[in-house]
Amino acid sequence: MWETRAEDELFRIYCTNCGNKLIGDADKGEQVCPSCGYVTAGQADEGPEWKALDLEEKSKRVRVGSPTTLTLHDLGLSTDISMEMRDAHGKYLDPTMRATVEKMKKWQSRTRTSNSQERGLAIVLAKITEVCDNLSLPKNVAETAAHIYRTSVRLKVAKSKSIMGMTAAVVLLACRKCGVSRTLKEVARAAGIEKGAAAKYFRLILKDVEKDYVPPPSVEKHISKLVNLAKIDPRVEHLALYLSRATNDSKISSGKAPAGLAAAYVYISCVMRGEHLPQREIAEFAEVTEVTVRNRCRELLDNYIIKQKLGWAE
Repeated sequence: MWETRAEDELFRIYCTNCGNKLIGDADKGEQVCPSCGYVTAGQADEGPEWKALDLEEKSKRVRVGSPTTLTLHDLGLSTDISMEMRDAHGKYLDPTMRATVEKMKKWQSRTRTSNSQERGLAIVLAKITEVCDNLSLPKNVAETAAHIYRTSVRLKVAKSKSIMGMTAAVVLLACRKCGVSRTLKEVARAAGIEKGAAAKYFRLILKDVEKDYVPPPSVEKHISKLVNLAKIDPRVEHLALYLSRATNDSKISSGKAPAGLAAAYVYISCVMRGEHLPQREIAEFAEVTEVTVRNRCRELLDNYIIKQKLGWAE
């Protein structure tokens, strides 16, 4: 005989025939014994009471809101008045009611932020979302940037600081933490500030908020980004990645910008593959100077011997 337990008061979790633990079938609302096949009904269906045949029908019938997000000051828990200006039957509102709804929408946006701190947080989070959209960054980068800024607010680091400076700093740090290749110049350009100002606030965030070391994007990520921007043959990218792994030495990479090394690997790979791509164009895509590309290529060729095997095509 098998022992009864407190969980069996609502429904059985052990088989009455063999005593083994039952497994649930959520689709049928049943419980099945995996040993003897005994079936018992009574499992609660935790799904919705409606059915949908496609994604469009599902989006229309679902009655829950969007998930919480750190990119909104209220975590997205409040509701917004729609911009469609339609009633419950789908008809457009008359001019009088439209003016009333506009006033309601204005006062709703004002009452969502009860004090100056919430208003400032809402402004900065909106700027973070805007910069991430301009750079075509994934959603996890925007969420990470919002979390970093919320931490800086809690530590009172963001007080009396430039809005766009802090925005550029947290977005750049979020890109590094998420492994997305974006340079300081790109983030500063998207935020509309000078590169030096963005670098100053980035150092402030690293010093007072992010205590752990966050490494910059690797040379491999810069190579992939450069090949995608220049629309080069993928075989060139494969060769450049192979060269970067084969020549991964501290005497080459120590103190060097990853973008310059990536440009050198891509240029050498283009020459070996017979792709005609001048150093000037590679330097423009990598946002470095031609002198940097030439110096990195010279250092690589002086320290390593690169051999290429030639084969005859039948």
